Amino acid sequence: MEISLEQLIALVEQSSDTPLDRISTAALLQSQIVALGDDLLDHFVTKAREAGLSWAQIGEALGVTRQAAQQRHGPTSAPDPVLEGLRDGRFARFTQRARKAVITAHVEAQAHKHGYIGTEHVLLGLMDDPESLASVALTNLGTTKEGVSEALRELAPDGGVELQGHIPFTPRSKLALENALGEALALGHNYIGTEHILLGLHKVTEGYASRILVDQGIDYDPLRAEIVKLLSAYVARKQAEGESG
Repeated sequence: MEISLEQLIALVEQSSDTPLDRISTAALLQSQIVALGDDLLDHFVTKAREAGLSWAQIGEALGVTRQAAQQRHGPTSAPDPVLEGLRDGRFARFTQRARKAVITAHVEAQAHKHGYIGTEHVLLGLMDDPESLASVALTNLGTTKEGVSEALRELAPDGGVELQGHIPFTPRSKLALENALGEALALGHNYIGTEHILLGLHKVTEGYASRILVDQGIDYDPLRAEIVKLLSAYVARKQAEGESG
């Protein structure tokens, strides 16, 4: 499958109206394409290693030295690139609350003593801030963080060992964060907020987050409708405040 420049231009133009909005949207799309490309390459390097190929062979295929290939793609104790990107500003289009929610997912994984950050931990991270749009939408639809945490323990009981340091994001949780871009563009937004991450989580139907939400009676379409309603109310309130000022 080939994605052309014309297709990307059309996507940006459909999602934004003004020249400045289109620049912001293009920057958001560019950062996500780069991140997705890194994940794609990492996936096939891992597959090559599992097939028994050496770092020298992989380096040759990449056009770099064995040492450079191993340093870039090999096992490491360094922090997860998703968390590092959120902390150092590479995901600049994520709102402050969205960044905090994803970083909090790491804390949730530690609290449940899980050696990975899954969609379920991201969902708990979103609900940790009761004022985030994602959390408000879920509360309005009858879901609580305590209820989600209890449901998670039924699906994946807490581990038995305290965890410290690097905990990796699962492919499904990374996919959910990538989905958030599409959700933002579909709503005509040039930023990624907690609401977009929540919708992205729900789209990963094999993930625990989506399963928990569906089990609690929250399907994708009603969730999206509630988010749109909250966004519309927020915009109307801001407009009223501007007119009164």
